[in-house]
Amino acid sequence: MDMKEILCAGDKCIQEEPAFCTNQCPVHVDVRFLMAKVQQGDFTGAFKHYQKQVMFPGIISRICPAPCQEACLRSQLDHPLSIRLIEKACVDFTKTSAVNRFAIPRKKKQVCIVGGGLSGLSCGLNLSRKGYQVKLLEQSGRLGGKLWQMSPEMLPPEIISQELDLVRNDEDLEIFLHTKVDQLDGLEGDAFFVATGREGDPFDLINAEDHRVSFHPLTLESSQKGVFVGGSLLATEGEDSAINSIAQGLRAARSIERYLKNASLTEGREGEVYQKTRLHTNLPHQEPKPAVLPARPGAGYTKEEAGEEAGRCLLCECKSCVRACQLLERYREYPKKYITNIQQSLHLFEVVAGRFINSCNLCGLCKEVCPTDLDMSEICLSSRRILHRGGKLPPAFHDFWLRDMQFSGGEKAFLSLNPPGRENSSYLFFPGCQLGASRPEYVIKAYQYLSTRLPNGVALTLGCCGAPAAWAGREELHHQVIQAVQTSWEKLGKPTVILACPTCLKMFQQYLPELKAVTLWNVIKEYGLPEETARGNGITVTVYDSCSSRYDPATQESIRQLLGQADYHIAELPYHGKYAQCCSYGGLIYSANPTLAQEIIKKRTEASPYHYVTYCTNCRDTFAADGKAAWHMLDLLFGSGSEHEAKRKPPSLSQRWENRITLKKQLLKEIWGVDVTMDQRDHERIALLVPAEVQEKMDRELILLDDVKGVIHYAESTGNRLFDTKRKHFISYLPKGIITYWVEYLPKEDSYEIMNVYSHRIRIGEGER
Repeated sequence: MDMKEILCAGDKCIQEEPAFCTNQCPVHVDVRFLMAKVQQGDFTGAFKHYQKQVMFPGIISRICPAPCQEACLRSQLDHPLSIRLIEKACVDFTKTSAVNRFAIPRKKKQVCIVGGGLSGLSCGLNLSRKGYQVKLLEQSGRLGGKLWQMSPEMLPPEIISQELDLVRNDEDLEIFLHTKVDQLDGLEGDAFFVATGREGDPFDLINAEDHRVSFHPLTLESSQKGVFVGGSLLATEGEDSAINSIAQGLRAARSIERYLKNASLTEGREGEVYQKTRLHTNLPHQEPKPAVLPARPGAGYTKEEAGEEAGRCLLCECKSCVRACQLLERYREYPKKYITNIQQSLHLFEVVAGRFINSCNLCGLCKEVCPTDLDMSEICLSSRRILHRGGKLPPAFHDFWLRDMQFSGGEKAFLSLNPPGRENSSYLFFPGCQLGASRPEYVIKAYQYLSTRLPNGVALTLGCCGAPAAWAGREELHHQVIQAVQTSWEKLGKPTVILACPTCLKMFQQYLPELKAVTLWNVIKEYGLPEETARGNGITVTVYDSCSSRYDPATQESIRQLLGQADYHIAELPYHGKYAQCCSYGGLIYSANPTLAQEIIKKRTEASPYHYVTYCTNCRDTFAADGKAAWHMLDLLFGSGSEHEAKRKPPSLSQRWENRITLKKQLLKEIWGVDVTMDQRDHERIALLVPAEVQEKMDRELILLDDVKGVIHYAESTGNRLFDTKRKHFISYLPKGIITYWVEYLPKEDSYEIMNVYSHRIRIGEGER
């Protein structure tokens, strides 16, 4: 995606779409806002919005037919919200109904309105408050039109008088009563609005064919240019309501203003008349809660009753993605807002937006729960690529993970061979870089299983699929890794690739579609469980689907079938299968946002009381490091499946590198008969004494023993070190790439005791002394 496509993607977000009730309201009262205010006890705040929309709140709150209530989503649970009664409570419990006025310069344009009913009054008030000169002509002796014909029990005359006093007190609106208009031609004005009522004079605006007033359905402009119509004059039986009259008066005012400015009367106004909302709201699972009935029906709600009824409002919104994603939830916004911020940050890199972009797990769950398939992971990944190409992406966010990837593909860890005696193979086992780093013995056992079950040879490749480079937005580096994988695969005879890692499968399907790939789990389902499989004896476990397996239902089903065959019962997570959530590892967010990463881990580990079974090494080790009992599927197939296995802490970052080296050497020796000795550089021969708390800090801050050894070797060989006379140990540093590493240490007889380690991105400048 380019920057334009990223911005356009925001249009898919429906969070800002009007609620169903608001969409049905002729004047689009924001009922969500209203109910939220009443829930907070802020009746005045709710009233101000209501007054602004309906113009005459005291009248409308009593006589509105409330089409909003028919659209209320609450009716699917129990009863629709009593919106009109709550609106009346807002009027009743607000002390002042004065309208805020602003000093707006008077305009020269003059508007003439014929008819003093609700439609004419609404149009006149709206335009006069915007500075236009407005004259309102009413043939009777009072304003209000048919309001005076209503039942006094429903609409007391004093309420009408109070509301109309606000009109009469408007100094910018000239009102002429007892003024009968015979024809429009003799009137002065730059624009006209005719709202003479159901039985009123239509003048010469009648269509000869149907004998009705001819008008544009959106703009309300009549057959005469500059003459607009509205109110009961246009209404058919059943459509004639006070709220419709006000809505047409306000719509006519907007049209008149555009007309006077020589602007388009229609552009950008599609939503003014009823248009189906795109909003999608998932109904909550809750007990029915009937509508609150007022203790005194004639008086309406008390404050307490109104608050209780407003509390039934679902405050309809979408936010399906926000509820599913800790990142989107953390910053309390929704995709459209995030996308706007991202697009701005791509022009001028901003720390907040940049951190957001690099805090996305890139798992794609947002797309699955979104009614419009908006994919924030695609947007964040594209943004990382754009920022990297522009030199604006902080390299420290991904430095460690890229070094880890390159180590996996380097001389010490990489291996790609056909089985002994074969020049090509039908199959290739590609366990991925993390399984061998965490449990190298499982790579060996899985390879032995495949070699004895599958015909025509099984080759083996130890390496990385390139996911870290892809997630980091490093397109060129990622392409190099993919090319290396493809080259080694072709040298092995283009075999069918068997993958133990769901992320590897996702990467190869996306970037190496010509490579035929299957998962280890599907193969085991077909060829049978290993003899040493640990039996569950009916215990209940929870399968944690890797987010990378989202579009691999076959593998997800294979895992469950294998567990069933081994006598494990499964309790599913709320989010599983197609809706699998990331464990926190995806997207390499830890460096950019460690606090968020930990929040995600905590939420994931608390999602089920049962032990987890996962088939992703990153998921398993992430949870185990946080204290959650979790088995990798291979713990059950080739391990003991014991409680100890479930609670085993993952190896340190440095041990993971050592495990890869050991795995390569062991495989070469045991299967290919090659005894390999790895050359050691000077600093690698240094022996260290590392306390447990220092090792934990190193893992938290992504510092390797190799980094520490490098600093000490540099310090001891150059003498570039300081001695802390208070704490009696040495301090030194060494830049390595973009990171500068610091070590506090104390030499022993044949080793070095590490007191403290830390790192930063500041370069230490050394000038002449």
